[in-house]
Amino acid sequence: MAYLRLLAATLAATGMMLAAQTRASVINDHPAIKPYTGSVATSRKDVGHTNYTLIVGVNPQGDSDKDALESLEVEGNLTRLAYENPKNRSADEIFANYAEGLAAGGFEILFKCAGAVCGPSYASSRWGRLTGLRYFTSEMRYIAARHVKDGGDIYVAVLVAPLRHEIDVLQSAAMERGLVTAKALSDGMLLNGRAVLDGLFFDTDKATLKPESKPALDVIAKFLADNPALSVYIVGHTDRIGALEYNLALSRDRAAAVVKALTADYKIAPARLSAQGVGPLAPDKSNKSDEGRAANRRVEMVER
Repeated sequence: MAYLRLLAATLAATGMMLAAQTRASVINDHPAIKPYTGSVATSRKDVGHTNYTLIVGVNPQGDSDKDALESLEVEGNLTRLAYENPKNRSADEIFANYAEGLAAGGFEILFKCAGAVCGPSYASSRWGRLTGLRYFTSEMRYIAARHVKDGGDIYVAVLVAPLRHEIDVLQSAAMERGLVTAKALSDGMLLNGRAVLDGLFFDTDKATLKPESKPALDVIAKFLADNPALSVYIVGHTDRIGALEYNLALSRDRAAAVVKALTADYKIAPARLSAQGVGPLAPDKSNKSDEGRAANRRVEMVER
């Protein structure tokens, strides 16, 4: 009987080891973020395309979930990962390493908090109701970050609890925009005195026009050549992510890059064009969604 009990225990232990090995072997990390060294993956769920609430601030005086937790509503493909913390590492150390790793990887830190800064302990369940995160506690640590990419932004939320942590990764597809046409330019200028110059593309966070902008520049230059009496403002716009002064300068520099291309490459008279930048001050859509922010990152032609 003792032998049978020992055999059963041995088989059970072996089964647990094999299950753990199988579990670890089939749970793949997300390429956008490297898990903390020594963490053990316990689950991964590829949710697919969904709307996601990303917490980017806390208001301790807020009464409702939405009032107490400031958020961005983003849309895209969501992956949820859960990990057990290494037993010889503190939650503070794990949290600090994620923050440093995200910043080093080119992510913009939108918000981070720890303990009481994340809100009163009695209201910690709000995090779960809004985001679907599970490991919220009064001792939690949280960070939200965003990486701007040409093919669509990547948002990451990391919630670190004393024994485990979880990571949400949402990849949002950039809004597809068409090529500006002579008719769209003519109609917009005639009816509204302004037109969006679709098809102009810039390097991320820079004022460098990409080569794929040439078809749009061809159309814009021909429209100006066909209307020689027309003088215009070329106006740059951004979303509201980032500092206001930075976005004002970036939008102005991007407008100036368009003016430079039109005057240098297409011989449009410089006196007809004036580069201006208004940053996020004249949005076309709400900045609360990725699609809205994509629409707000634009260049317009405005009649002078």
